[in-house]
Amino acid sequence: MSREYCFNLTIPLTDLDRVEDLLAQAKKDWKAMRISRKTDRHECARFYLSFPCSPSRPDLKFQQWFSEYQQDSWDLYGPNPGRWGLQT
Repeated sequence: MSREYCFNLTIPLTDLDRVEDLLAQAKKDWKAMRISRKTDRHECARFYLSFPCSPSRPDLKFQQWFSEYQQDSWDLYGPNPGRWGLQT
């Protein structure tokens, strides 16, 4: 396993289409980013966004990019250190 930096993103279900479009755009810019959908709670969609650990810190670049689009009702929590998963 290798290190990663991750975010938790929580948004109202009413903004789901908009955020899915933003995440698709982000995936094109940060190809190594993993996006996982978590279980919805309290009328909110939740995502887990992971970036491989790198000296160039793509997670911080993503955070800055996302802040240009972020709404007050959206919660982007992180980055947090974690584990990327099993290497193949």
